[in-house]
Amino acid sequence: MAIILKERATALTAIVEPSDGKYVIVCPELDLAAEGDTPEAAFEDLIEMAIDYAEQYMEEYELFSKSPNRAVHAPFIQAIHAMGSKENVKTLFT
Repeated sequence: MAIILKERATALTAIVEPSDGKYVIVCPELDLAAEGDTPEAAFEDLIEMAIDYAEQYMEEYELFSKSPNRAVHAPFIQAIHAMGSKENVKTLFT
């Protein structure tokens, strides 16, 4: 019998939209949103939020990983945590 192992997808989505002279960016996989004066500024803010959230999640892993609305974030959080730098975290986003 053949066994096929499938990698977990850890790509994150960044959706940017203009809003009242600013740009709003959303990451649906982590339920995060940020805004900035430019799409780049909004993305930088989102990256910071994702890193901060990952740090908090890892500190409270037992609690967050069992929470119904946060348990699905675990593979993404682990990927962010493993990246080690802001520049590396950016590579997770499509």
